[in-house]
Amino acid sequence: MSKTTDAQTAKPTGDVVLQEMWRVKDALSASYGHDVDRLFADSRERQKRSGHPVVNLQAKRRKP
Repeated sequence: MSKTTDAQTAKPTGDVVLQEMWRVKDALSASYGHDVDRLFADSRERQKRSGHPVVNLQAKRRKP
């Protein structure tokens, strides 16, 4: 008799992917004390330090 692994007994691939995404999301949230403001403040800081261009999705105002 062989032992089954989690991968063999898991639901279809979509469910496994969603479970992994939730696990990562929960770990990230916990690392910031479940504080959205702290998470975004750190994200903005890392963006500034990265030196990569950042997309600004705010609507541009047209000149009259």
